[in-house]
Amino acid sequence: MSAEKLFLTRYKRYQKLEKRYVKSFDRISNLRFFIFLAGAALTILCLFLGTSTQALAILLFFLVIFLALVYKHSKVEQELNTVRAMLEIQRRYLSRINGTWVSFDDCGLEFVDGNHPYTYDLDIFGPKSLFQWISVAKTVLGRYHLKTLLANPSKNLNTIKMRQNAVRELASKLEFCQKLECHGLLVDEVSQDIGGLISYAEEPRPLSKGIHIMRFFPLVTIAAFILAISDWGLAVEVPIVLLALQLLLYFAGYQKIASDLSRVYSFQKSLGAFRNMFLLIESEQFKDDYLSTLKSELYNQAEPASTGMNRLEQISSAINLRYNPIFYFIFNLFLFWDFHCAVYLERWKAQNGKRIRAWFETIGAFEALISLAVISHIHPEWSFPELQNPGMKIQARDFGHPLIHPEKCVRNDIDIDNYSCIITGSNMSGKSTFLRAIGMNLVLAYAGTAVCAREFRCSIMDVYTSMVIRDDLIGGISTFYAELTRINMILKQADRGQPMLYLIDEIFRGTNSLDRIAGAQVVLKELSKKNVIGLISTHDFELCGLEKDRGLNFRNYHFEEQYKQGRIEFDYKLRSGRCTTSNARYLMNMVGINISAPNEPFYNIKDGV
Repeated sequence: MSAEKLFLTRYKRYQKLEKRYVKSFDRISNLRFFIFLAGAALTILCLFLGTSTQALAILLFFLVIFLALVYKHSKVEQELNTVRAMLEIQRRYLSRINGTWVSFDDCGLEFVDGNHPYTYDLDIFGPKSLFQWISVAKTVLGRYHLKTLLANPSKNLNTIKMRQNAVRELASKLEFCQKLECHGLLVDEVSQDIGGLISYAEEPRPLSKGIHIMRFFPLVTIAAFILAISDWGLAVEVPIVLLALQLLLYFAGYQKIASDLSRVYSFQKSLGAFRNMFLLIESEQFKDDYLSTLKSELYNQAEPASTGMNRLEQISSAINLRYNPIFYFIFNLFLFWDFHCAVYLERWKAQNGKRIRAWFETIGAFEALISLAVISHIHPEWSFPELQNPGMKIQARDFGHPLIHPEKCVRNDIDIDNYSCIITGSNMSGKSTFLRAIGMNLVLAYAGTAVCAREFRCSIMDVYTSMVIRDDLIGGISTFYAELTRINMILKQADRGQPMLYLIDEIFRGTNSLDRIAGAQVVLKELSKKNVIGLISTHDFELCGLEKDRGLNFRNYHFEEQYKQGRIEFDYKLRSGRCTTSNARYLMNMVGINISAPNEPFYNIKDGV
């Protein structure tokens, strides 16, 4: 079964479940309303025609039924929301397949960094990016973990293989992956920064002993009231004075606990979702050692993360009483409710405070790995790359750009072994896309997931690019100077002697042709001496002459176009050697800039003339 058919089948299944739950939801809602009316009418009828005892019995009978229906209605609503979330997840998977994923809200815009060695040029973050395509992470830590894997992954060979094995297993656990995403999708507050809760839990500041003692003061006041009304000789003024003192003690102690209660309560809506995430991970069996190790972070000597989060959720629900003014005043005046919440919160912190960061990091790690597994879910035919050290090699068969729809994606082969490539070709022939395809597939390979290729072997190298160059009007930096800065960064990295791949698109495009060619030759010769490899696209055929210099180790490749019946056609296939055509005049004529002689065949211009 194809991926599209699989998710379409799942989509239709959840559509049927949604209709079933909607009917059940409406039926229970109508029945609940009927029970309310019937109970009210019969109770009033008994008050006039029967006894008050009969009326009370009928009221209690219908009240029990009504409350049972309210509970059932709530459960059905939860199930309906879950089904709708799963339906949305199937729709998103189908969008990834059919190419409409560019409308996804989360594109990792805050991770866009024009100074990063490659993420900006390769569209890793931002609109129409790799992050936008694959991310299913809802938590802040999950998004950050995914960002790290795409922008700053550990390039230790064993670590990458460990991630590959984890992603492979998650690729076979579609139901688990989608359920974890579903829990995050159900509660919007899951996406809020959890740092405040973690910092509170890790703070060593203990609750004052006075709060522990004061919380029992209401018992003294209650005992005084009992003694006063039981004719035991205690004056009535005594419990009243104690109650007034109790009120003063509450206001004095509340200042010490208000901040902690508010900090915890601010996460109240998301705690249930986190509990469900923890429980799902704890309940899943993993064969992979790395996934099992991640799962083990959710356990400690006392209780698993789901149990600990459940207790925190209960405490937070108790704190919620403060937002009911009437009950809040009564409970705190007579019971010191907030003090008890603070004490239970401190006990929870003492037991789980040092573990909570690891708990949330585990969720984040799973969300990131599941995002990487999304690729195999929608493209099971893509291969996991073979990585090797040492060396500087890229060997690929039928590889293409991961973000281009399969029906439009043209696949190519490449076999780079310790040499660099100079790629020429006409405008729009595919040079830039080819460079990005190599770069993005390397990013996926180092992250530990599948790549857009039938076969893909590569060495582990640093990736540096110079492709999308923009000026800075505020900073007073021209396009040419911005590119110089970028090229200089590549040269400095090459000086470090680490394996490196550079990708440069249209080098020095911001200056005149003579300076551009001379500067490009100097840069390429310098990079060749640094024992790094790369690919550079250019319209300057003079650079192709570097292939003849045996000491530089360059090879020429090109893309070309065909002209049929006055139309230009591209096949986007990589070929050996230098390009021999140019289509600039043709494209100018297409947009109405007619620079050709009346009968000149401008669509067959040779050698860039």
